[in-house]
Amino acid sequence: MMSVNPKPLASKMFTPSSRSSTSVISGRKWNRHQVRTCTSNTEATSVADSSLFQSQSSPSRATTGFRSPSWGSTVAETLKSRSRALCDNWRFNVLTTMLTVYALFGDDFRLSATHKTMDNFFNVMTLLCLMVFTLEVVVSSLGKEGYFLGFFFLLDCGATVTLFFDLTWVWNEFACNNAGDGGSGALKTSRAGRAGARAARTVRIIRLIRLVKLYKTYKGNIEHNKGRRPSKDSGEAHPGGGEEPEEEEEDDLISEGYQDDLQVDNLGGEAHPKKAAVVSETRVGKKLSEMTTRRVIVLVLVMLFVMPLFQTSFHGFEDLRTSADMGVELVYDRLRDWCLARDPSDPLPWCLQALETPADALSEQRRADRAWFEEYLLNYIYSHVHGNFAWHLFWVGLKSTTLAASLDDVGLADYIARLGQLNQPRFLGPLARSSDRLTEWDSLHANPLWTIPGVSVEESVRQRLTKPWTERCHHYFGVGVSVTDAKDYEETPLCSYDEELRCSELQSFFPLAKSEWEEHQLSLIFVFDIRATTQLAAGLSILQTIFICLAVGIGSMLFTHDANQLLLNPIERMMAKMEAIKDNPLYAMKLGDIEFRREEIKQAKLQDQLARMNRCVRWLYTTYNANKAKEPMETMILEKTIIKLGGLLALGFGEAGAEIIGQNMRGGHSAGVNAMVAGRKVDVIIAFCSIRNFTDATETLKEEVMQFVNQIGEIVHGCVDDYMGAPNKNIGDCFLLVWRLSGIAPDKQKKLADMAMMSIVRMIAEVNKSRKLAVYREHPGLLQRVRKYRVKLGFGLHCGWAIEGAIGSEFKIDASYLSPNVNVASRLEAATKQFGVLTLISHFMVRLCSPELGVNCRLIDQVTVKGSKQPIRLYTIDLDHMQLKVSPKKTLAMRNRFKLRQLREAQRNEKWSDDYFLAKVFAADADIINMRAAFAPEFFLRFSMAFRNYEAGEWRVARDMFYTCHYCPEKSMEYPTNVEEEDWPVDGPTRTLLTFMRKTHYHPPSQWPGHRELTEK
Repeated sequence: MMSVNPKPLASKMFTPSSRSSTSVISGRKWNRHQVRTCTSNTEATSVADSSLFQSQSSPSRATTGFRSPSWGSTVAETLKSRSRALCDNWRFNVLTTMLTVYALFGDDFRLSATHKTMDNFFNVMTLLCLMVFTLEVVVSSLGKEGYFLGFFFLLDCGATVTLFFDLTWVWNEFACNNAGDGGSGALKTSRAGRAGARAARTVRIIRLIRLVKLYKTYKGNIEHNKGRRPSKDSGEAHPGGGEEPEEEEEDDLISEGYQDDLQVDNLGGEAHPKKAAVVSETRVGKKLSEMTTRRVIVLVLVMLFVMPLFQTSFHGFEDLRTSADMGVELVYDRLRDWCLARDPSDPLPWCLQALETPADALSEQRRADRAWFEEYLLNYIYSHVHGNFAWHLFWVGLKSTTLAASLDDVGLADYIARLGQLNQPRFLGPLARSSDRLTEWDSLHANPLWTIPGVSVEESVRQRLTKPWTERCHHYFGVGVSVTDAKDYEETPLCSYDEELRCSELQSFFPLAKSEWEEHQLSLIFVFDIRATTQLAAGLSILQTIFICLAVGIGSMLFTHDANQLLLNPIERMMAKMEAIKDNPLYAMKLGDIEFRREEIKQAKLQDQLARMNRCVRWLYTTYNANKAKEPMETMILEKTIIKLGGLLALGFGEAGAEIIGQNMRGGHSAGVNAMVAGRKVDVIIAFCSIRNFTDATETLKEEVMQFVNQIGEIVHGCVDDYMGAPNKNIGDCFLLVWRLSGIAPDKQKKLADMAMMSIVRMIAEVNKSRKLAVYREHPGLLQRVRKYRVKLGFGLHCGWAIEGAIGSEFKIDASYLSPNVNVASRLEAATKQFGVLTLISHFMVRLCSPELGVNCRLIDQVTVKGSKQPIRLYTIDLDHMQLKVSPKKTLAMRNRFKLRQLREAQRNEKWSDDYFLAKVFAADADIINMRAAFAPEFFLRFSMAFRNYEAGEWRVARDMFYTCHYCPEKSMEYPTNVEEEDWPVDGPTRTLLTFMRKTHYHPPSQWPGHRELTEK
């Protein structure tokens, strides 16, 4: 067998194409986008800082005092970038989230679980919230587009302002400055104001939702960035498509557990382009979600503020007066009978003139009235100090504005303290009880045999009531009846209920049935501890806040669920597919299979669910779904149309038109089509395939010729795709096939050249084994025109540079390749008929392929083709296709397109792996062995010796050698000198060279260069 010494092509012939650099640039753009939207705003900040530093430290500016006109804009950009970086900083987000939770629940927790002494701690926390939230509003206004004066800006500002009311000293000035007067309207107003402040602050839950969303987006971008990082051991582009994306299913397929079905096609070093679009949210979806959330918030706020308007208590109406209200009136009425019975001749009541009952005719009546006053007062105290109710009496006091005007503070305090003291003989006379009889109060006012058993008061309370009421609270002097340690307050100027209770934790009751004169003379106050109610209200407020948060979140989800299902999700899927097609138009051919697989999984999941249901539930489920509309939604129709259009574009334009599709898809701002995209230079392997006797087939088959060509095209295109190639053009009886070399590593270029040669061999074998094409061997019309008709293909294989781009005009274009090398491949294919072979391969191609496969090629001539002065050495692969038999009838082919595509992808990946050697496959393939069995090694040796003599100009010696070049020559080395043409060897190249030499009677030209001109096109 002849030996071939293949040499690698010159490196300058195969330069890396612009596609590789383009993919890198696009990848870098994507990374910058992710950095800008995720976490690395600090890079922008550092750049801005450095530019600012340079502008400030420039020597010329420092010495001359000159500032560039862009200095102000640089400062503004620096401020914006720093604000944006702070907004996106995860630590700042965690801090604002924690403070937001505190702002929502902190005040209610303070009221429900802490004592008044802890208020200062909560005030400090509230001040911290105010500062951080104010900073957040400022930096968001500077760093976030559309935030300033927007909806959430107003909400954040309002919620921040309401935090002032959580400061106890602010709230006390606003709502608790009336604790000593007799009105209750201010306190009612304070409760309404606090409810409004808490409701306004509740809407800050949107901050939590937004932060969760930002965190999810950040995590999604980080994972996606990892997915787009190229593999370390795949640094070259995909041979078939330049940059083949990872073959990966949509997220819903992955979630169904079909990871094992995914076939990674990472030949181009680029990850799946669609993954970048998975986490992105459409502008329509973002706007709709934001508007829905706004409306839910407004609805909740309106309901929160408006619903109290429909309650009678909001308008000052109460259902009835409580025992505390009525009891204070009864007690004061008895006080009036004792002391305030007005004498027209006396400006002051008698009790304010002296601390002793006057010895007159009314002394007994006055003692009885005092006794009744004390009985009513004790009954009021016993009824409200203890019991199964939330409010408990805390403090009792007296006040006299008239005495305050005439006595000093010490005299006033002493007089009122002794006036209020119970069980005094000076007022009761013989009705006063001794100290050991005070327990009789319990039997009178707390009888355990009553329907509602009474509860006695502590001994300390009885002792306090029978001592002077020295504790001063505001303008009242009184005594605490529920204070744990009342002595501390009796000996200090402190007010017990001011120290023990917050203003929201007490309720004061005053007698209202009194005249202005009586109010000035002597007034009465009862202060109740309402902490049980306040704590319950605070706890319920926490639950209400949680409920509102859930209402906002669940309401938004419910409102947007239908929109997401019917509109937004289909739009996002469409955009994901458009992004995938834009990044790699050839990927569109696989979208249909992925969509088919998604529907298949959905149907399988439904069948599995139905199988697990019992008969009744299954009937209900099927009946319910049967009532649904069976017509597909317009969005689904549009989505499937995009898939079909993308697949048709990829099929129509092919690999050469990928750049045309991509550039037009990236121009999303315009609806115009720019098909005339500038071409680019690429290095390719070019194969021309022609159907022999096509004119006879066309005239004979007529309408059926389309089916005939498509049956051949299915085999040709399938073999090309199996071996990493790409069909480019179908020109009637010819097919232009391309393998791209640009961006491929040199060792992979050799493998790609082997695949191109192997692909041609497989086409020859499959065409002759096809049962569909074997039918035409018995077609009467074809047999009448061509004796022993058989479908035959001729191939011309060459490599070199070509210009890839659009050919045509705005009316019609074809995406193809223009180059003299394309013409060379075409002429080589045409010359196969002249040489009587099925394939002609240029020496450039043989040098590019691996030596192990190149030795199977036979050098048959050296020629110059029309339009080129460079000689080309012609090779062929000797194959006797007549030795192949038609394939037996096979079982039913696989109909699952998804599985079929996965199988093809797995086979392609196996061929492209480093441990797959095509030379070994070529030597072991049964079809190739059968087709080459007719060619003896002796034949190759004799033809090689004859061709060397022919090339050296020894034509007579070459002639005699060619006469012996039979496929199975005899062992005799005797060379005949005169052989008739009909006795020449049947080998096509041998007869062609003999015919050429016979034209000059086997004498070479005087200056024989060793090659000839190939006259036939």
